[in-house]
Amino acid sequence: MWSIEFQVMLGALVVLLAYHGLMFARLAFGKLEAQPDRDLPISVVICARNEARTLEELLPVLMAQDHREFEVVVVNDRSDDDTWEILQWMMPQHARLRPVNIQADEKFNYGKKIALGVGVRAAKHPHVLLTDADCVPPGRDWISCMAAGFRNGRKIVIGHSPYAKSPGLGSILERYDGAIKAMQYMGFAQAGFPYMGVGRNLGYASEVFFGASGPRRHNHLMSGDDDLLINEAARKGNTAVVADPRSFMTTRPTPDLPTWIRRKRRHYTTAVHYRFGHQLLLMGLPLARLVFWTLLIMLAMRQRWIEAAIGLGAELLLLLPVTIAALRRLHAGAIAWFALPLEWLFLLLDPLLYTSTILVKPKRWK
Repeated sequence: MWSIEFQVMLGALVVLLAYHGLMFARLAFGKLEAQPDRDLPISVVICARNEARTLEELLPVLMAQDHREFEVVVVNDRSDDDTWEILQWMMPQHARLRPVNIQADEKFNYGKKIALGVGVRAAKHPHVLLTDADCVPPGRDWISCMAAGFRNGRKIVIGHSPYAKSPGLGSILERYDGAIKAMQYMGFAQAGFPYMGVGRNLGYASEVFFGASGPRRHNHLMSGDDDLLINEAARKGNTAVVADPRSFMTTRPTPDLPTWIRRKRRHYTTAVHYRFGHQLLLMGLPLARLVFWTLLIMLAMRQRWIEAAIGLGAELLLLLPVTIAALRRLHAGAIAWFALPLEWLFLLLDPLLYTSTILVKPKRWK
């Protein structure tokens, strides 16, 4: 006679199999290569605040992209370093560079969304790619691979931005968290449920930005310029996912663990504004994981070895291979092989950080 705990564990396992089979398997085992579109005019928009040094490194790489018609709009967002001077100095060297300046105003305190709006309005091409100053593409095909996502009338293109490797626990947590989140939002979008993208590697037609109410309704939030716009505007028919490694935009790692924790807490403030159906889907996955592992441990403690072995076997043979394959394709590196213990860690860490976000509000962006 199967125990009640085993039957409930099987129910959680069925839910997890649905997520992995319907949403993550495409990313893990499907075709990733994109056929670059080198002809679509593209405006790359970068919002930068105190990023003089990183812009000096990034802009020459962007200017060397193998794409026929593009510009790079850099919005200097109230910098108090020499960002604006660096942009002026680089203009004669790069004809495609278009700097835009926002002066600091003591009467107004606002986040990145205002600068983003200025950049999109300044773009001369109707298709926009977003990235940050602390990112770098893997080669000369980034623009063209992301531009390929706009084919067939698609208005939104979701890309991936892995974190660069650095020493320390913070880097391990950041790289795993970034890759597992990408597995979720890219996998959901491929299954027809796009709910977010990351502004470090994201594209949309400017009409999407101007037609959405989110950028106006959520100006008071600390983050979410990418999440909430995509959550409002993205649908199965207008959204594409580009997972070709040539389209990845590597992000500079967070300098230390406390800074990563602060950033992660800040990002929790946007999830409550997602569409209700997306919130249910996002809650269902960690809840099913928590129920599954809690009951499996209980079965083992009660020495229900056959029932515990069935659950563990399903995890190791059916679920874990999908996760590892997807993480490796998302350039998680060796971290993919530690997916299981990291999953356990985040089942504890995520609720703790979320609770702390509710109790103590994070500070504004920069």
